[in-house]
Amino acid sequence: MSVRHLRKVLEAGEFHCPQCGGDRRFQFGVGRRHLVVFDIPVLPLSRTPGSVECAVCGGKFDRSVLAVPTGRRLTEMLREVTRTLVIGALIAGGESSPAARATAVAAMREVGVTAYGDEVLSIDLYAHGGDESYESLAVLDALADHLAHEGRVRLIAVAAHVALADGPYRTLEVDMLLSAGARLGLTRAEVDRVLDEAAGHTPR
Repeated sequence: MSVRHLRKVLEAGEFHCPQCGGDRRFQFGVGRRHLVVFDIPVLPLSRTPGSVECAVCGGKFDRSVLAVPTGRRLTEMLREVTRTLVIGALIAGGESSPAARATAVAAMREVGVTAYGDEVLSIDLYAHGGDESYESLAVLDALADHLAHEGRVRLIAVAAHVALADGPYRTLEVDMLLSAGARLGLTRAEVDRVLDEAAGHTPR
């Protein structure tokens, strides 16, 4: 007789492995010890905690590790947030400005959406529906916890350059940028500094 640990896989997919430091396949499963007689499990014994196992390094982790976005998902989130910010900046002031629109298109291409052009921008603006309530900025909440401070600042700066492309900030543009900054966890003073630097002013 012997005791053997048997594991049942309940979920599989892709996750960010903290041990490998990259995106990997995983299996999440729960286990139970069994009494084995003549190589046949005959009596279930104690249960073992569920764990996430990396298919590459074999490391086992708590299920909470699945809450960390994969690199692929972070890229998608970054592109969606950039889209939300540049559209928000245009809706707040420069929707019809060729210079502002070109700056928005360039910002999207810089995050890897190489096929993004003015036609796609028009579709995004139409889909936004002219909403100036900034409810769409909620998408920033999901990304904020996974960005370094410098990354948050960079996103606000990108939107600020779109707002400035057709002239000085309008009140609605500043309101949108302040709201976005707050969503990203930046203070009012930090956002003001980013806006001043983008406009070429001495930070306050």
